[in-house]
Amino acid sequence: MSKVVDGTLSSTSLAGMRVAITGSRRASELAHLIKSFGGIPIIAPTVGIETRQDITKEVDHFINTILEERMDYMIFMTAPGIYLLMSTAKNLGFDKKLVEALKQITIVTRSLKPKYALAKHGIKTDLIPDENTAEGIAKLLKNHDMINKKVAVLWHGSYSPLIRNELDRAGAKVFELSVYTYSVKLKESGANILKAMGFNYETPQESKVVNLIEEANKGLIDAITFTSPPSAHDLFKIAEAHHMKDSLQLSLNKEIIVVAVGPSTRKALEEEGVTIDVMPSVYKMGSMVKSLSDYVSQANVYKGRKQS
Repeated sequence: MSKVVDGTLSSTSLAGMRVAITGSRRASELAHLIKSFGGIPIIAPTVGIETRQDITKEVDHFINTILEERMDYMIFMTAPGIYLLMSTAKNLGFDKKLVEALKQITIVTRSLKPKYALAKHGIKTDLIPDENTAEGIAKLLKNHDMINKKVAVLWHGSYSPLIRNELDRAGAKVFELSVYTYSVKLKESGANILKAMGFNYETPQESKVVNLIEEANKGLIDAITFTSPPSAHDLFKIAEAHHMKDSLQLSLNKEIIVVAVGPSTRKALEEEGVTIDVMPSVYKMGSMVKSLSDYVSQANVYKGRKQS
């Protein structure tokens, strides 16, 4: 039986279950959701963001390219990237010109988060792919006439040549910029950006992640949540560095309920040799926890023992 507490759907379906959280940006919110379903959240962020050194010159060049080349399309992959672009543009005195230029361009966002970030600047999103991945964006744009079109791409922390390659083949000219990277070393750099954006940021600590992996291998974790591809990939990078990659993969596939927030995260886990058990039809944290709750209730699973 579910009920609403403080505007959040809740139940006791996860009662006593230890649910790991690998994300950092909204870890405290996810922990609150897990508690509302009776679960015990275990926060061990596996990934942070790290701003690239001295990006001002690159951002300056990118903005001038947008203004001078008269782009047909602009792709925004992530909200933190938008924040960094706009804040740097403001420091350079280009923010108003940039916003006006973007209002004349067909805007593509990978998901709703960059859409909302752009809306704060009065910029309307025109296209969002059905699948929030680089592949999804490439497929979306290839349905349009891309011959001689100029396309700018503002990347998230994981660069892929896929969009450039696909649009090049379709006849477009592509301009790209990355303003930050995901930090495998789990440095604190980038925390101020996320806090300025309103995220209750949990600082990643490698010792916490190692402890999480050890607990998973001992059967002390019942479910684990992944809210981005880097959270999956970096968990395994840390596991490999500590010689626990194979045992972690076995634990996730045999003993622990694996939860992915959406298709791109599911793909990242599959690339690491892990089969997911739960993915919501609506790719949001609340839906993810509710889907986990439904899975546990319907499959009658507890303490991470998957039913064969």
